[in-house]
Amino acid sequence: MMISLLLLLLAGEKRNNMLEGLLALLPSNKAQAVNEIKSEGLIAVSPKNVDQVFNLLSSDYDLNESAVAGIMGNISAETGNSFDFTQQQKNGPGYGLFQFEGIHQKEYDKFLEENKITDSAKSQIDYVMENIYGSKQDIVGQGNAKKLREAFARDDVDLITEMFMTKFEKPKDQSNKKIQDRIERARSFITDAD
Repeated sequence: MMISLLLLLLAGEKRNNMLEGLLALLPSNKAQAVNEIKSEGLIAVSPKNVDQVFNLLSSDYDLNESAVAGIMGNISAETGNSFDFTQQQKNGPGYGLFQFEGIHQKEYDKFLEENKITDSAKSQIDYVMENIYGSKQDIVGQGNAKKLREAFARDDVDLITEMFMTKFEKPKDQSNKKIQDRIERARSFITDAD
């Protein structure tokens, strides 16, 4: 039963009521639950982290449900489902919700300093939105920023997820398999996904 519940969490079951209900079924001994997760080689989704990121994207920015879901699907893939803004890439330099590295890491650090803010999930999302809508479009490329804005306006979760992956995240592996994985993750954040 423990594994089934964890797999449901990993599959992207969302929203507070669902997660709270599933978590209530887990052993009261959190150490036991963590050990069982580790022994099975699974990564747990932190409902607190998921909710925080989901709520930030849903309320602090003028994004439709599909845009929120597309970004959430990418964050899920980038963080290995942890949704932890301090997530460090295994065997690599990537950091945070969007696994910043290279120019993005340098510009993100500059963004924090210029705005006199500290690193947080909100700061990372603010930086990404500044790349798409604001004064930092040159970092991602103005053409890419425009394509992302147009995709967000189309309200198509599959398109948004793929565009965010290929125009902002730009992982080395952009195979159809990886795109489809992110799309499936994103669809789990849509209320009436097919």
